This record gives sequence, C-alpha cells and structure tokens, in this order.
Amino acid sequence: MKKTALYLSHLLNPAMLALVIFGLQGLLDHWLVGGMGICAFALMPGLVLLILVRLGYLDQVYPEDRHKRGILLLLGTLCYTLGWVGLYWLGATLLVLVSAATFVVSTLLVWWINRYWKISIHATGVGGAACILLVSFGGVAWPFLLSLPSIAWARLYLRVHTPAQIGVGALLGAGSAALLFMGFGLL
Repeated sequence: MKKTALYLSHLLNPAMLALVIFGLQGLLDHWLVGGMGICAFALMPGLVLLILVRLGYLDQVYPEDRHKRGILLLLGTLCYTLGWVGLYWLGATLLVLVSAATFVVSTLLVWWINRYWKISIHATGVGGAACILLVSFGGVAWPFLLSLPSIAWARLYLRVHTPAQIGVGALLGAGSAALLFMGFGLL
C-alpha cells in the first residue's frame, strides 16, 4: 500500500499535473505554447528540485520542514512567472495564460499559508488542475475528479498531512483557479 501511495504522490504532484495541462492545452493552442508550458511549469521546477536533492540541501523530494518547503515554493513561483512571461510573449490564448497564472497565484498563496501552517501542496495542485481541465475541456475531463480522493488517500496514508490540510489545499487550488477564470470571463 505504501508503494501505491508514493506512486500516486509522484503521479499527482504539481510538475506532473503541469505536464498534462500544458501538453493538452498545447494541442488546442500551438505546439510551441505547449512546449513552453511543459518546460517552465514541469521540467524546470522538477530539475530545480532534483538539483537541490542532489546537492544535499534537501534530504527528500517532499520535505517536511516548512522553511525548506517555502524556499521550494518561491523557486517554483519564479519558474512559473518566467513561464507565464514566455507564454505571453509567444501569444498564448487567454485560456493558457489564465491556467499559467493559476500556478503562480496558487503557489504564492500556498507559500504564504505555509509560513504558518502546513497545507497540502499536492491537494492544491490537484484541485487547481481539476478546475483548469474542466474549464479547458468541459465534461470530458470529469474523470480527473477521481484524482482528488486518490491524492487525499495517498497523503493521509503516508501520514504527511491531516484531513484539514488536504481539504483546505484542494479548496484553495480549485477556488483560486475558478476565481481567476471567472475574473477573465472564462467561467
């Protein structure tokens, strides 16, 4: 069971979610837009994380220490902001730009909350990804909603979060995405 929980945690982490989101949105927009999204929102943050583990700054991929989590969140925000600028420069559609902005805004909110309380980054990512995919692809994306109980189970099974940390994370991810899409008239 532990292996399954770890597998789900890796499969549903924000970098993998970005790979899916921008890969699919690249099909709707332009392959170059999808490639930029994948590079800036999946590959760059993943590479930064692996480098920090390799250099010994982090002892694991998902650190428990809130200070180290905070630094990772700020580095992720930097990657995402650079990615948003690149997407804007490429002329990405408003849908893609708001999706990218969701990553920036959600990560900054998680960073701020993380200073005081350990919120689930995984649940925030899955909540936001669910909203992005439903707005981008409509009802065909509804099966992705099954990832919410999956990641909740995995993070609880691994005993790295409480139900409140997971629930608030999922609500933050979905809520911030929904507010951004509504604010730009896409929802």
